[in-house]
Amino acid sequence: MIKWVELPYKNTNNDATGDGFRGSMLYVTGGYWDPDDGCPSWGTSDPKRVRFIGDKAGKIRISFDDGRIFDVPLIFGYTLWYHAIWNERPTPFFDNDWNTAEPEYVEILKDTLYLKGGFEGEKTGILAVKLPAGNISCIEIVADKEREGRPVFGGAYIVDSNDALNNVKLTGGAVEIDTADPFYCGHTIDASAPLLHKVVSGLDQICERLHTYARDFREIPPYPTPGRFVFSGSPEANAATGIVAVNVANLVGRTEPDGFIHTSYKDAPSWRYDGFGPYVEKANSYYDAYYSRDCARAIMTLNSYGYTDKADSGVHLGNKWMMYYPEQKLTLGGKQIPGHFSVIPNKPLIYSTILVPQANWPTRYTKEKFGDEYCNLGNQETDGHGLMMMSAYKVWKNIGGKKEWVLDNWKYIYEAAYWIEWCLENPDLSFVEDGLLYGETEAAMSDWTLYANLPCYLGLLEYSEMAEAIGRTDESKRWLKAAGTIKGGIDKRLAKSDGRSWDLEHKGFLHDPAPYMLSDHYGFDTADMPEVWIDRSRNSYDEDICETKKASYYAPGGLGYGHSNATQNALILDEAHDASELVKALCRICYSPRLPEPYMVPEGVSVDPTRGILRRQGDLGNLVQQAETMKCFLLVSGISPVRNGVLKIMPRLPEGWAVNVTDFRAESGAFNVTLSASYPENGTQNIDVRLYAENPDALPADVKVRFGPFHTSQREATAVLNGKEYKIALKQTGDSNWGWLTVPAKELK
Repeated sequence: MIKWVELPYKNTNNDATGDGFRGSMLYVTGGYWDPDDGCPSWGTSDPKRVRFIGDKAGKIRISFDDGRIFDVPLIFGYTLWYHAIWNERPTPFFDNDWNTAEPEYVEILKDTLYLKGGFEGEKTGILAVKLPAGNISCIEIVADKEREGRPVFGGAYIVDSNDALNNVKLTGGAVEIDTADPFYCGHTIDASAPLLHKVVSGLDQICERLHTYARDFREIPPYPTPGRFVFSGSPEANAATGIVAVNVANLVGRTEPDGFIHTSYKDAPSWRYDGFGPYVEKANSYYDAYYSRDCARAIMTLNSYGYTDKADSGVHLGNKWMMYYPEQKLTLGGKQIPGHFSVIPNKPLIYSTILVPQANWPTRYTKEKFGDEYCNLGNQETDGHGLMMMSAYKVWKNIGGKKEWVLDNWKYIYEAAYWIEWCLENPDLSFVEDGLLYGETEAAMSDWTLYANLPCYLGLLEYSEMAEAIGRTDESKRWLKAAGTIKGGIDKRLAKSDGRSWDLEHKGFLHDPAPYMLSDHYGFDTADMPEVWIDRSRNSYDEDICETKKASYYAPGGLGYGHSNATQNALILDEAHDASELVKALCRICYSPRLPEPYMVPEGVSVDPTRGILRRQGDLGNLVQQAETMKCFLLVSGISPVRNGVLKIMPRLPEGWAVNVTDFRAESGAFNVTLSASYPENGTQNIDVRLYAENPDALPADVKVRFGPFHTSQREATAVLNGKEYKIALKQTGDSNWGWLTVPAKELK
């Protein structure tokens, strides 16, 4: 007797399916999950939304009319599998063109995966289940209510003992099944003992290969070939040394002599945004793309770490691509479109001509509204435009603020600033509202956001300074006026009604961008930043960080936009406890000892913080995520860019850490710094600072060194600078007390 039934099945009529079955077999069809992925895009720290191999996700419940119930567990890698992403034939289970299959793990998976057709990537899998004798009354799929999504099973063949022994072909249902297929000889589940030890052991081995665990962080050896930055004091600190050394070298290496900075490094693998553990070798996801947001952040990082020539070349190449629109004489509303930075400057119209029609990217620039000119603007990458301006300014400051550089680049400086003026003057074309710039890419998504507007405001301040440096006073005043317009819009629309905190519904991306973007312009000391805006960020901080704290300080969602930006905010706002936990979590995210490039920054991460399991997501070494992560470690070390002739040293070390920085070129200064600092202990902190300059006149007059964090109950501390003790008064910022010591630079040579 063979019967096809739809699931869930209930024998309400006491039909033949329940009469006299002995040694029955059940062939259940389906075996995938909806949604067909391992996590949301970019990853998650919500255990309900991440699906690891080996995770239980429900059960097939088979009930008999005598009250017996048998549950077949639904486990990824055993009775459930993934389909769409699996068909990319990922490592370590397939060879592709690179001989990357690892036979040991191929055999383990083939042994543990009881879903026929799963390994082959077939659309419908089949589970064979051996049942005890009896009358089946019900078959149902019970999903784990604690998980997002549901297992997908369509139906089942119920086969009596005689037909099962005869190796028949099952027809009449949604799929045809050959019960004689040799697969079933070693992959039939016994409902009476549904989970064998070998399956559990095999899945554990696969997970050990693909994931990182909390136990991996108990002992991380010191990195053998460190660069200028050496962190110590904990396993995570040892990892940080390798993370900085590897990623800075990678960033330098991917920057071509002509200034092209590849958003993916050559042959970078990808775990895909919603992948489940295996990875695609040599994915080169964005190797051919120069993204404005990513490259701006990379230029700033190259500049900060002393690779000014590389940063300068990146600025020059981006500026040339910015001029595409006037060079092609493109118009909108009959008006010449100024040069501006699109999402991908080397592919200036890719959003308007490809993503809009093919991927339904949302836009207001329609043919109905703008006629044949509707594609000409490319897109509104407002934040990328402002960040590219900021990167150019930082390079200029780092080479000494030379007039010649401004004169040589004036065409591009003028054009970038004029683009913002043009937007403000033509709201019918740019959709400016209340002095705020509109954006249509990821940092705004058809909105007016802080992330998109703040860098344009800062970029105008900076370009005004450059204009003033060469006597272009009229342009300088114009750009200050335009900056004031944007500032007015920010204060009017992007703060809450009482003006005390930011409206985080319109922040853009994942965290309040004000502290970390202001630090790009003003340096690492909040005392130098606009007080009202920093106060708003302090008042918004708890709201901004609360979900991250709930997830054991993991903030995925693009490692730069998510975890690194949250980390930078905590560091800058002197929330020392949170910063300590976030930095340590950042090191854990980046350190994957059993995966390729074990110190490389991933694009995203999926974490189950309750079980201590981490999994890479997305593009390994993705440029903006890498650059933002490197900025975190600059903030930890604390050598702030020189501003107004003042050098500030303000380490923000995680608890128990120490840092040694050797021969580091101070940003915007013509001298090098060697720094050694340790975390305070028993009310005392030791910091050593040495300065070196070929020209002694290049040294600043004074150096300000900050000590901390200390407990808020402590009003005075012992500061040991270069072996000399000082008593310093302490003042609270953030959750801790800190104290300053000012010494003449000549004493630190």
